[in-house]
Amino acid sequence: MDAKKIIHEKSRQILFLTFIVILSQDLIAGEGQLYVGWAGADITPGRPVALVGQLHKRISEAVQDPLTATVLALETRAKDGSREQAIMISCDILFVRAQTQKKLQDAIALKLSDFDPSKLFINALHSHTSPGFIDNEYFGLYDTSNDKGVMKPSEYENFFLERLTEAVVSAWEGRKPGGYSWGLGHAVLGHNRRTAKTDGSAKMYGVGDPDFLHYESIDDEMVQMLFFFDINKKLTGMVVNSVATAQVTDDTNFISADFYSEARENFRKKFGEDVFVLFQIGAAGDITPANHEYIYSRATKAMLERKGISARQELADRMLQAVDDVFPYSKTSISESTVFSHMVAKIDLPCMGPSSQPFYLVDSVTPAEFHVIRLGDIAIATNPFELFSDYGLLMKSRSKAILTFIVQLSCHHSGYLPTERAVRGGGYSADKYFVGPEGGYKLVDETVRLINALWE
Repeated sequence: MDAKKIIHEKSRQILFLTFIVILSQDLIAGEGQLYVGWAGADITPGRPVALVGQLHKRISEAVQDPLTATVLALETRAKDGSREQAIMISCDILFVRAQTQKKLQDAIALKLSDFDPSKLFINALHSHTSPGFIDNEYFGLYDTSNDKGVMKPSEYENFFLERLTEAVVSAWEGRKPGGYSWGLGHAVLGHNRRTAKTDGSAKMYGVGDPDFLHYESIDDEMVQMLFFFDINKKLTGMVVNSVATAQVTDDTNFISADFYSEARENFRKKFGEDVFVLFQIGAAGDITPANHEYIYSRATKAMLERKGISARQELADRMLQAVDDVFPYSKTSISESTVFSHMVAKIDLPCMGPSSQPFYLVDSVTPAEFHVIRLGDIAIATNPFELFSDYGLLMKSRSKAILTFIVQLSCHHSGYLPTERAVRGGGYSADKYFVGPEGGYKLVDETVRLINALWE
């Protein structure tokens, strides 16, 4: 039975729980030659903008470092003529708007006749020092209509789409035969930011409070990697997946990619100026960058002063070390022919209703779009949430893939997705949400079901 029939039959069996619509999927065929294309784009606005991500209006006063988009185009071509494809885009933005991704897909449909635009998706690195995309976003909190010389969010969206369209076309048209390998390393890049209290409540941070009991959940300190090579086994680029959001210095009045700017510079110096790095954020809705760890905060600050580096550089150095430690072993196992399958699906998730939505405007898109990819032994699964870490660990533990890359804040933005215990404790990130724990467990079930179907 082919994959479409498997998905259709299983979807019918659990119709009383959820409704899955498979939008685009090729048959799970045999191995095919891998083709790889890369491109980058500078998405830094040329004028001041309103910076989103805080509860007050900030107009950018300067550019500390550029905002970047990185595009990875993948295709396999089997001997029987069948093909599979995907275009992944990572951006230094707070989150992805559904309307923005759809506009990009529509633009690509006009440019590339041999690519299925539904198999393109964007993920955000959650930079709090980047522009928004919708005028009067956050119910007017960032209204710039009376700010002379300030770029409107809708103007930035047009600029963003123009730059990404060029990069996507370049990556797709520049794809060449190549190979890939995977790697797994370790780095302390983030930790749980929610604390449980002695009275059963919870809050964000609060380690120094007299009623602090413990952190609410555990951390995921693994760094997952995909390395891509040309036919001469020269490295062309990599995917680096971790729980480190771009929030080391997030309440400022300058445009910045946060510590990912230092990370890119590290990778360029180590691997070469022409090597691309596409970053992904795993399940990190309740995770904060490691420099925000308060138990060791005074000692950490003192150690940074001794080293003479910033907290951003420290995280960038840790990430590079995690990759550098495993790269020599990963490049000994390069596959040029591989099984590749890409499913684009939608899932109906139970929503909590307008009264429970955050004060900010989420993309209340239901059913929610998500992508599931198999690349050899590796799985990639997206979601549109700031997904609490427990859900990501559940998906990974139940997946048949040797490594499962969870990619949050992808395709659109549906706010935090807290766990059951987080909702019981309350506090920021667990008091207002669009989809709650019931939807979270359903998302886990359906994501795992579709991943594992690719191994049947």
